Amino acid sequence: MKKYIVDTNIFLRFVLKDNKKYYKQAKKYILLAKKGKISLLLLPQVVFEIDYVLKNVYLLAKKQRVEILSSLVKSPELKIKERSILIEAVEKYKKLNIDFVDIYLSQAAKQEKAKILSFDKDFKKLK
Repeated sequence: MKKYIVDTNIFLRFVLKDNKKYYKQAKKYILLAKKGKISLLLLPQVVFEIDYVLKNVYLLAKKQRVEILSSLVKSPELKIKERSILIEAVEKYKKLNIDFVDIYLSQAAKQEKAKILSFDKDFKKLK
């Protein structure tokens, strides 16, 4: 089975359906993964970039971004590095006014039984 690490633009085209040609290609990859013919790997960095692009380029509201991120990180068709951390981070992101990456770092630290080194005061809100 072929494995692919999937770039941000594949997911954006699939979710936004803003380019018919690329949407169809992205959908084809997702369907092949669903059928078990290929393996699609979603890395945490791509999840952060998706949020960044949806927020700063497409100006989507946080509620919409969280729905998109949640559906991606819970998607059974995708192999996801650190899926449980990402799912927990998205759930907290929905409720808190803190940067997504900071919430992710907090969740990763929790799992690793580590502390965060940062000057960012938002980490105090996460305790």
